[in-house]
Amino acid sequence: MSARSKLNRVFCKFVVQFALVLFVVFFAVQASLAGIFSYRDDKGAIHFTDDISKIPKQYRDNEQGVRKHREARGAYRATPKPSAAIELPGSVSSNGEVQIPLIPAGGGNFLVDTILNGRVKARLMLDTGASLITLTEEIGNKLGISPYSGAAELPFNTAGGEDWMPLVALDMVAVGSAETRLVEASINSHIKGIDGLLGMSFLGDFRFEIDRTNKRLTLKPPQNQNELVWDGKPGNWWKSRFEHYDTTIKGYSSRASFLQRRGHAKAPNMQKTVDFYKKLRQKLETRASISGVPARFRPSS
Repeated sequence: MSARSKLNRVFCKFVVQFALVLFVVFFAVQASLAGIFSYRDDKGAIHFTDDISKIPKQYRDNEQGVRKHREARGAYRATPKPSAAIELPGSVSSNGEVQIPLIPAGGGNFLVDTILNGRVKARLMLDTGASLITLTEEIGNKLGISPYSGAAELPFNTAGGEDWMPLVALDMVAVGSAETRLVEASINSHIKGIDGLLGMSFLGDFRFEIDRTNKRLTLKPPQNQNELVWDGKPGNWWKSRFEHYDTTIKGYSSRASFLQRRGHAKAPNMQKTVDFYKKLRQKLETRASISGVPARFRPSS
């Protein structure tokens, strides 16, 4: 081998080693900066981000304007694709109550680690005032439920007026060992810095208590002790769920007809929302039949 070839090999080896060093240093620096930051804007709204450069300068310059929420080493920061079954923190008492640790997020808010469809981990803000689970578009993409063009949509009142948001059905939502199926959720493109909101479409499946002092969410089974259950749910739960779907279908059918008469651009989306709930009811009927739920708990539509 010529002296020139040997020199080229040595130089290439040096470049590779130097690149590896830079790679290690870069990720070491990134790890040292890891964290979730929050700030309160002039209107009092709290925003979350894992990139402090995305916080407006006027809040970064104010020492009291930005808070860093420290994370334990190896704690969740993003929503990774799991290579194995995901386990969530929480404990189960002898009476079936599930206790979940709450993650303080500032402003009296708490985050909850959640598993969606058995494979996507999301950190959602606990919000008992939200009727549905609300997810960011990023989480929707990871669930494979985008694009949303022409999808079922619902109108929500926001600070900027009425906003129509896509409606999706989650096969399963789990918090700790507490699970529920066929959960309605909306997709909100305006949520930034967190993965979404944990609303009543999940929480309403349980009797729950929020202990702010001890930072704990307790999810209790919907049935009373010794009450008969079918597929883990008591008869009144089944009856209430059927009635919820029937009332929703009737209400949105009237709304779709009204929008159609007025030539509203969202009339087709509202009709798809009606079809969306009809499909959910059919799935519930199939599940009830397989589970042997008595007819008295399955009102006809």
